[in-house]
Amino acid sequence: MAITVLPVILLPTMDSERFERCTFSLSSRASLLTVFMTDLPPFLIHFDRLRWHRCTPHAECVPGLIQGCDMAVAEVQESPALKAYIQREKVPERDAAALHHFRIYLGKGGCHEAFAQSVYGSGTGSVSKVVASFANNVRMGFRSLKK
Repeated sequence: MAITVLPVILLPTMDSERFERCTFSLSSRASLLTVFMTDLPPFLIHFDRLRWHRCTPHAECVPGLIQGCDMAVAEVQESPALKAYIQREKVPERDAAALHHFRIYLGKGGCHEAFAQSVYGSGTGSVSKVVASFANNVRMGFRSLKK
């Protein structure tokens, strides 16, 4: 089956030259990738129920790895890497059905990949985080109705 890379979150700018740095933090399977860009407030990417994360340095990013995710969080559908992870780690079927493979390429910041239940982006303010989290929950609810 063919792999599809579908953008789900666009960063405030598509200009990877504005990337300055990023930080990644993890707390109780919820993780946060904070992206700092020139002349813009930090942009937060929340990965919920994270199972796995990897950052590939910019110099090692091949075209197939970054396709469709340049300055955008994309979902890798029909991901062989996710399928292999689920099999290798013996992830229970119910948990495996909820996992998704997400990827974002940040130019000189490299390519971050995550296996998580969901992802959403927000600004740094607490209201922005609450609204983004609520919108993500609604979106995931609609997604589960389609199946």
